[in-house]
Amino acid sequence: MFKALADPTRLKILDLIKEREKCICDIIPHTGKSQPNVSQHLKVLRIAGLIDERKDGAKILIRSSKKSIYDIIEKVRNL
Repeated sequence: MFKALADPTRLKILDLIKEREKCICDIIPHTGKSQPNVSQHLKVLRIAGLIDERKDGAKILIRSSKKSIYDIIEKVRNL
């Protein structure tokens, strides 16, 4: 889990979905990365158990699966 949190892009993705789920198509532009690159980061987060995905028609929506992870992220940022 901590290895998944070690990348700035993955932290940015988690920040983007902190308040509510978002479509992958809405996440990609905020990362400054390519779609394949973002997909790889999402895979790491999914394997670590930090995000969930669901389909809504043609869209794939991403949401945080562990809201408590934001407390940990905030504590580490404050060190």
